[in-house]
Amino acid sequence: MHDFSIIAWQPLVRPPLPGHMPVVHGPVEGVPLKGLACRNQKISLMAVVTASKPVSAARLVFSDLASDKGRIPASAVKARLVGVVPTPEAGLVCDPLYEVEEFPIDKCAAVHVSIRIPQRVKAGKYQGIVALAVDGDDVATNTIEIEVADIDLPSVHDWTFFLNVWMNPAAVARWYGVEIWSDEHFCVLRPYVEDLASHGQKTVVAPICYRPWGNQTRDPYPNLVRWIKCGEKWEFDFSAFDRYVELHHSCGIDRAIHCYTMVQGDKSGGNTIEFYDAHSGSTRLVETAVGDEFYTEAWGAFLESFVEHLSERGWLEKTYVAFDERDRETMEAAIDFLERYAPQLGISLAGNIDADLYQRIHDLSLHIAFGEKGVAEVAPSDRSVIGSARLLDPRGPCPSSTQCPSRTITTYYVCCGPDHPNTFLFSPLVESRMLPWLALQGGYDGFLRWSYNDWPDDPYTHPEWGLWPTGDTFFVYPGDKGPISSLRWEQLLEGIADYELALLASANIRTPEEIVDYEQAITLACRDVDGRIKSPGDIELARRLLIPLAERQDKF
Repeated sequence: MHDFSIIAWQPLVRPPLPGHMPVVHGPVEGVPLKGLACRNQKISLMAVVTASKPVSAARLVFSDLASDKGRIPASAVKARLVGVVPTPEAGLVCDPLYEVEEFPIDKCAAVHVSIRIPQRVKAGKYQGIVALAVDGDDVATNTIEIEVADIDLPSVHDWTFFLNVWMNPAAVARWYGVEIWSDEHFCVLRPYVEDLASHGQKTVVAPICYRPWGNQTRDPYPNLVRWIKCGEKWEFDFSAFDRYVELHHSCGIDRAIHCYTMVQGDKSGGNTIEFYDAHSGSTRLVETAVGDEFYTEAWGAFLESFVEHLSERGWLEKTYVAFDERDRETMEAAIDFLERYAPQLGISLAGNIDADLYQRIHDLSLHIAFGEKGVAEVAPSDRSVIGSARLLDPRGPCPSSTQCPSRTITTYYVCCGPDHPNTFLFSPLVESRMLPWLALQGGYDGFLRWSYNDWPDDPYTHPEWGLWPTGDTFFVYPGDKGPISSLRWEQLLEGIADYELALLASANIRTPEEIVDYEQAITLACRDVDGRIKSPGDIELARRLLIPLAERQDKF
């Protein structure tokens, strides 16, 4: 006889690798898979199934979750097998989440269990059964217990948190073997755009020039706009751009459009303009400097045409020309150019810049520092920050609409640094969950990450790329029918839901004691940003402090 078990595992800690029995502290018999959720939220649980001898095919079967007030149907529960990938930094790491009917067990197998809480379910404790089935027989069971708070989270589309994750459409085209901007390309792009939307992505990341990020990725970003020079006249074909924006809008990503970029290099050079020369019938590349004769001719014509086109489409007010980590001299020259030729467009920068330029940048994402207590640098006081940040520091100046440029967004980002917190493949999983909490603590509107899907040749066997830490270049993996999610990507989603919960709670605070509870929640969630020493229980304790406040949302 085989011995089997279903062990409840902390979802903020990566599970054991296949071929290894889990190391547990304390009794596991009778410990259920437990979760705390709001209505209209997807939450993660983790099950580690064990077998005394190898099993070639097993599956998890779920019952409805029931209370005396209602049911959460089994169809709301989804199980995905946790896969492993090799990294040079940490060896094998659990990360990808595979949708499979059955899975093998070699001593153990980890299964990520997500539960989508319906909007209309009543608050209370819901229980159900998860069974491990082998050869048609249930060989082990455990209980699932979900505590549903009396809180309605907004739909993901309506979340306040501004998530800006950069997707590279060229990587999708390469993986599926389709021509860039073909019908087939837009078809295979849709599941990725839908996935971004389901995690709260707020903006279309649209490349509008030749290789806006140069050659730093496996696949250079492709231009959505065809530049055509007919003698002295410039023409621009926006058909791919329009289709790309419309694809995002149809999936629910419609808050903003970030267009990259007017400078790939610096002020004095490295800025290549690609165009079709109708006279010679060939495509040409011309390297320019910001403000030189050809740059001014080409970009001046582009911006005039672009503004007119955006206005006709009704997109002008939400469109930004975006820049990535440019120096002050380059940014000043680019801003001067934009303010002269297209003052109607917003300006976006991901990167640190002198504070005196803040007022000229509408969307600013800063690369900030962290201390052991969390965010070391709060959002600039002269920019629009979220209201809950005022509760954490009521002495701080209150920004007004006259101080801030219109359509202001202030976010922060991590990239190849800092070491902690981050979303590398080898980063402690709790760090992905903490990132939205850190935005909350610092008064930021959201979070930016430079790469959603810049895959190397085979992210499953060699996920590393260039000099970047492994996992720096992608959150999801390519699958046959669309993205394969990851533990990191799922925990970032739940962290954003925590941010929305905190906003609901902050709106209901009435007494000094409640302010203390709110502050304590943020402190718990954000302390110890190094996930190697972070207690995952801090996150649940923080949520339990916020829930009584948020439950009062419609009771005044």
